[in-house]
Amino acid sequence: MNLFFDTSALVKFFHEEEGTDIITDLILEQNNEIWISELGRLEFISAVFRRFRNKELDEGQLNTAIDSLVKVQYRPELGTGVQIESQ
Repeated sequence: MNLFFDTSALVKFFHEEEGTDIITDLILEQNNEIWISELGRLEFISAVFRRFRNKELDEGQLNTAIDSLVKVQYRPELGTGVQIESQ
C-alpha cells in the first residue's frame, strides 16, 4: 500500500509519543511504501533537531533519524514526493 506521511507522522517513528506504535507498524510492514513531500524532509530535520535540543532525543537517535532521510528515493515522475525504504 502507498502511504503519504506528513512530518508529524514520520517523527513518531523516531520519538515515542501517542501514535508511535501505529506508525511503526505501518512503516515496518513490507508491503507498504512510505512517501513524504520534499518539504517534509526539511520539516523532519527541523523537528528532530528541535527534539534533540530539548533533550527528547539523544545523539544516537538524532543521527539515526537524519541518516534515514539520506536513504530516500526521489521520484521525479511523481512530483516532489520521496519514498522512504524501510530497513
